Amino acid sequence: MVINNFFVNPTLSSCSHVFLRIDKVRSPLTPPYSGTHMVKNQYDKFFVIDLEGKSVTITIVRLKPAYEFSEEIPPRVSPKANQSFSLAEKLLQNENTLSKNVRKTRYGRHVHFSKRL
Repeated sequence: MVINNFFVNPTLSSCSHVFLRIDKVRSPLTPPYSGTHMVKNQYDKFFVIDLEGKSVTITIVRLKPAYEFSEEIPPRVSPKANQSFSLAEKLLQNENTLSKNVRKTRYGRHVHFSKRL
């Protein structure tokens, strides 16, 4: 007796739209899922979805929940111009202090000379 254990996403039972896995040999760079498809009915082992205008019964093993994003996008908070310049100035000051203490070759390697010479 063969027992197949498949992963079923727990949020699949509460979703309104799903992605459908394409079970065929695909050419390179072809997406593995088609969708999003609207769920019409839900049962324990299969769903009835709207596929190109037709009601199709699909097993839950081939489905993946589709999450919908809200339409409102929160505004981005950009740093003020004065803050960005002050950060750049601090970085330049740190580089200047480091460059005085460390000598580099023209290829960018750090060189340390002995103090006894």
